[in-house]
Amino acid sequence: MSTQDTVQAGAAEHSSTPVTLRLTAEEIEKAQFLARRDHRTRAAFIRVMFLRGLASYEKELETATA
Repeated sequence: MSTQDTVQAGAAEHSSTPVTLRLTAEEIEKAQFLARRDHRTRAAFIRVMFLRGLASYEKELETATA
C-alpha cells in the first residue's frame, strides 16, 4: 500500500478518536525527523506507519491461513 493510498483511505472518514501509545525518546525523535522529511505532522506520520503496518500484518495473516 503506497503512502498516497493510506492517505486517501483515511480521508473518507470524517471523525477520528485520539489514541495514546508509548514510544521511547529515540522512537519519538525518529518519528519527528521522518515526519518533517515527509512534510507531515508527527501524528499524521505515525498514523500512516500504523496503516502500513496493519496492511502488512493483514497480508501476513492471509498467507499464513492460505
